[in-house]
Amino acid sequence: MRVWIYSRLSNDDDCEMNSLLNQQEICQTFAERQGHQVIGQSSDDNASGMNFSRLGLDELTVAVDTGRLDAVLVKDLSRLGRHRTQTALFIDYLLGCGVRVISVTEGLDTASDEDDLVIGVRGLMNDYYARDIGKKIRSGYRQKQREGIVITPPFGYWKDRNTNAVKLHPEAAETVRMIYSLYLQGFGQKEIARRLNELGRKTPAQIRAEQCGREVRAAHKTRDNRYLWTYASVKNVLTEEAYTGVLINHRSETQDGKVKRLEQTEWYRHETFFPVIVEPDVWKLVHQRLKEKARPANGNRSKHRYAGLLRCQECGNVFVPMIRYWNGKRRVEYVCKGYHRNGKSYCSSHRIHEEVLDATVQEFAQTMRVKMAEKQKELKQKQKMWALRKPVLDAHILSLQKRIQELEQEIDGIMMEKMSASMPVRSISPRFPSEK
Repeated sequence: MRVWIYSRLSNDDDCEMNSLLNQQEICQTFAERQGHQVIGQSSDDNASGMNFSRLGLDELTVAVDTGRLDAVLVKDLSRLGRHRTQTALFIDYLLGCGVRVISVTEGLDTASDEDDLVIGVRGLMNDYYARDIGKKIRSGYRQKQREGIVITPPFGYWKDRNTNAVKLHPEAAETVRMIYSLYLQGFGQKEIARRLNELGRKTPAQIRAEQCGREVRAAHKTRDNRYLWTYASVKNVLTEEAYTGVLINHRSETQDGKVKRLEQTEWYRHETFFPVIVEPDVWKLVHQRLKEKARPANGNRSKHRYAGLLRCQECGNVFVPMIRYWNGKRRVEYVCKGYHRNGKSYCSSHRIHEEVLDATVQEFAQTMRVKMAEKQKELKQKQKMWALRKPVLDAHILSLQKRIQELEQEIDGIMMEKMSASMPVRSISPRFPSEK
């Protein structure tokens, strides 16, 4: 029998007992003892059994589709998968292709009807184990959050992957100090971003790309493929409390696939986690000024009808409404948010007056009204034509129905004649009572 060996190793597995090499040796020994021909093997390292998007499984699927094998050997069924539904569906797919799954250490074979119940129970147990491990991992991560853990440190720091120690990034830390100094001197976020770009200071996205050795999302770049400081990136630096040495974990939780923001009382604060870049008093002063300059939310503020509906073709930012006064008259115009906040280095100037948009919308609406009127007129003409033809068509339908009835009667008559002709005629002789 032609067999394929599949093995899988996940983070929560016992690396010694379930190593890929150990799994392959167990299956190889079984195949040799049974006289099976091993035509190939595949494996997945550091892969969850709850996810069936795996390269090793893809290789196995290709071999199955080409009709190259008769069975799949696994150390145990959990190696194939731990999600009970997806595992069952995958086994059904293999059986539909004439391929069995043999669990070596469990002595199970999907081709055996006697093993169906055991395989189902194993699937439930593997599924429960995976979900239980997931809960334990989340619980362990929560404990690490209490103790203080950081995955990606903020701009100004870097993480030593060997020791997990968070250290200062000298160049980035100097940029952070410069941003705070400029803001306290009275410069706004937009002006600070412009100065940083003029000085050629590296952006958070640029430094992250250098550290990772690869490109980051295109959203962090301009239209001419440059990294630039923006209003938003400067604001993120000014509002980051980590520069005072504080690490805050557990700000949110994921429940049923939805992220829930937690109250500050539920946060885990670690006061002396990061090396200090900005003194706490300086950060509090900046934070207070930001709050004072922030525009208060006003539910009665007039809403502009085209807000959020227009998007810049060059940089992809939305157009934001701005109120201008020209010759004593109030005008509303929409400008590219990228240009408005970050200047011409980020995008070119785009603006359009609300009156122009109104005229365009009205023209479009008028065009649509004309088209709808034409369609209605065309529809009415068709209705009139149908009204004129309807009596003729109704009469034609009636005549056809009568003709159908006549033909059905003729068919019945012909059938009766054929049945009468085929029936045998028996001679009947009268019988009289015998004379006594």
